[in-house]
Amino acid sequence: MTKLMRELIERLEALPDAEQDALAREFLSVLEGQVYVLTPEQEEEVRKALEDGEPNASPQEVDAFFARFRG
Repeated sequence: MTKLMRELIERLEALPDAEQDALAREFLSVLEGQVYVLTPEQEEEVRKALEDGEPNASPQEVDAFFARFRG
């Protein structure tokens, strides 16, 4: 097990049982290749965010963000 995975598990263990179960279901669905479906409220938030005129992150900014999580 990687150091990052151990850190994640330690943080998960500190959460209330209901939150642990909710996150476990999400992790399992990702591993099983299930597609996440947005709720109508989430769809509305995305629509508003796209319409607000704020610039999106550049490919370089996205790479820099995810680089923080790579081992």
